[in-house]
Amino acid sequence: MTERKKHLVILTTGGTIAAKASGPTDATGYHGIEFDGNALLDAIPGIRKSYETEVEQVFSLDSCSLEDHHLLTLSKRVNSVLEKEEIDGVVITHGTDTLEETAFFLNLTVKSEKPVVLTGAMRPAEVISADGPMNLLCAIQAAADAESRGKGVMVAFQNRLWPARDVMKLSTYHTDAFRCPEGGPLGTVIDEVRYNYATLRPHTVSSEFDVRELNALPRVQIVYQHIGSGEEMLRCAIQTRPDGIILACVGNGTVPPELKKALAPCPERPKIVRASRVPSGFISPCGNINDAEYRLIPSGGFSPQKARILLQLALTKTTDYEELCAIFDRY
Repeated sequence: MTERKKHLVILTTGGTIAAKASGPTDATGYHGIEFDGNALLDAIPGIRKSYETEVEQVFSLDSCSLEDHHLLTLSKRVNSVLEKEEIDGVVITHGTDTLEETAFFLNLTVKSEKPVVLTGAMRPAEVISADGPMNLLCAIQAAADAESRGKGVMVAFQNRLWPARDVMKLSTYHTDAFRCPEGGPLGTVIDEVRYNYATLRPHTVSSEFDVRELNALPRVQIVYQHIGSGEEMLRCAIQTRPDGIILACVGNGTVPPELKKALAPCPERPKIVRASRVPSGFISPCGNINDAEYRLIPSGGFSPQKARILLQLALTKTTDYEELCAIFDRY
C-alpha cells in the first residue's frame, strides 16, 4: 500500500524570497515582490511529487511594512487551515526583517500541535546562490515530519530549525542571519529532519492567548535608550496614550535617573516593560530601580520587539500588574 503523501499548505506573505533581483550578481538590490508561491515551489525540483501542496497568498509585502492587523489575519488563517483534518502542516514564506516577531506571535496564538514553519531568504530569487529554494525545502521537510508535531512554531534557515520564542535576526546580509543568542537550534534539516532539543515554555495549544475573535491588538510602543536620550521620547510616547510601552534600556535594563520622574506610576500611565537593547542575556528583577515601586515589568530574556508582542497579547487577558509580571515570567 502506497503511503499517503503529506498534505501541506504554503502561505506566502512576500519578502526577499519572492523578490526579483536587479541582476544575477546583485544580492542586495531588488525590485518589488514578483514571484508567487507556485513560482517558489517551481524552483525546487520534484517537490510536488513528494508532497501534496496547496499555495495561498495571504498578502505580498516587505515585512518592514507589516502592521498588527496583518499578524491577526495570518494567525486566523493558520488556525483555520490547521482545523482541516487532511492538512498535516503549514509553511509560511516571510520577509526576514520582522520574521522573528511574526513567528513569536504565531507561537503564542496558533491553537494546533501541527507543525508551523516560517522561512525566507537573505538573497532575492534568481540571483547567483539564492538561498530561498533550499530554505523553503527545509521548511517543507520539517513541516511534513512527524517529529515536528508539538514542537511549537519554528523558523527554518540555513538547514537549521530555530524556536520562535528565542530566534533573532543577527545579520543584515549573511545567509545564516538567524540565531538564538542564548541557545542552539532545535534541530537540523540535512537530507532528513533531526531534533536535539524541545522548548519548555508555553506555546500554541498550551498558550492562554487566543486571537481568533479579536479585530485589533492593544497598542504598544518601543522607546529606545541611548547616551543623551533624556526623557523627551518617553514623555512623548506616554502622551500618545498607548496601552503599553517597552523601554529598551541599556545593559541589564538599567534605567537612567532622569527617567524616574517620567516613570512615576499613575492611573493614566501605560503599562511599561523594562527591557534591554542588548541582544543576549536576561533582565533580572533587581536592577538599579525598584520594579514594584515603579510598576515596571521585567522583560526576562525577551528582546524589545518580542516583549512588545507578549505585552500586546498579555493585555488582551489582564491589566493587573502582578498578573502581567507573572505572564512575562511564565513565557
